[in-house]
Amino acid sequence: MGTPEATEDVRERIAALPAELGAVLRPVLPSVADEILVAIRAEVPAYRRPFGGEFGRVVRRGVEFSLGEFVAFVEDPSRASQTDRMIEELGRGEVRAGRTLDALQSAYRTGARVAWRRFADAARADGADAAVLVPLGEAIFAYIHRLAGLSVTGWAHEQSLRAGATQRARDTLVRLVVADRDPVDLHAAAVELGWTPPARLAVVVAPGADGPGDLLRIDPRIVAAVVEGVAVGLVPAPGVLARLTGAPVRGGGLVVGPTVAWEEVGRSHRRAATLAALVAAERVADVGEGPVLADRHLTDLVVHGDGEAADDLASGVLGPLDALPAGRRTRHLETLRAWLDHRGHGPRMAEALHLHPQTVRYRMARLRETLEVDPEDPDARFALELALRRRGVRGG
Repeated sequence: MGTPEATEDVRERIAALPAELGAVLRPVLPSVADEILVAIRAEVPAYRRPFGGEFGRVVRRGVEFSLGEFVAFVEDPSRASQTDRMIEELGRGEVRAGRTLDALQSAYRTGARVAWRRFADAARADGADAAVLVPLGEAIFAYIHRLAGLSVTGWAHEQSLRAGATQRARDTLVRLVVADRDPVDLHAAAVELGWTPPARLAVVVAPGADGPGDLLRIDPRIVAAVVEGVAVGLVPAPGVLARLTGAPVRGGGLVVGPTVAWEEVGRSHRRAATLAALVAAERVADVGEGPVLADRHLTDLVVHGDGEAADDLASGVLGPLDALPAGRRTRHLETLRAWLDHRGHGPRMAEALHLHPQTVRYRMARLRETLEVDPEDPDARFALELALRRRGVRGG
């Protein structure tokens, strides 16, 4: 393409042409350039708008300079190229204009075809035979293939720069959200990114993701970045958020905060980050295979929100059981859990514990003797429920 080898190949092909052919081709250059521009507009949908203003000036200049340089090479194959930088810039301009690489390549193919036909007509009119026409065609296509390669290089460089700049802007916005910064700062970062915040969104945390790409691949409208080793994404709701269900994220562990207004995005992140930490610490049961939704684990968030206070509560109400031998302690906890689950209903407790009702009554008597709180008291019952959840003794 734009490699030294490609350049040398083009020069060798052009050097095989008679130098006097340049004088034959130069008079038709303006009309060939006009015809190429007309053909590109007609055949490449991305270029169908009029070639006016700066856009038209740049495209016309590129076509005219390229054709002129080809003829100059025919006259003097050793001359230095003057258009490489300009042709690369054409590729960069295509990225800025939002056009695809396919459109650019199609334009070059159209230009090569028109140039070959018109140059061949001019050469034949001057009396050239196949011994000249065939090498002329090969030289034209090799030359324009090289130009296309230069433009592709420019296009790729611009894309790379833009991708890097875009990710830096994503990083900035996501870090501001994680830091719970003022909405004014968030708005400024969103403007810098060129992203219009949705009215409603949720923050997702993916501790197991390899990077932001895992989230970006789900939907390009997600704004994702890695903050302190954890991938964090801002996900528009409801449409994009719905796509997260069952979405493949390497490492798993996708945690979704509540859907909130844009101005409250920090709250969604706090909730998701807290729940993600609880999941990692195995404090949350029944997380399943898909994303873990914060709205479905509010009790876990409440119970574990202040871990120190929750541990003090659990030690306070379950302390008498902690002093027992392991076997007795386990039986008391099972009985207490069944009593809370079935609201003290003896037959259902017996069925859940696979015990005779009389055994259940005996166990409850011993439990009441051991506990320092009355499980019949509503406040004590609530404290016991929280304590069991803190200890990971879940209902069934």
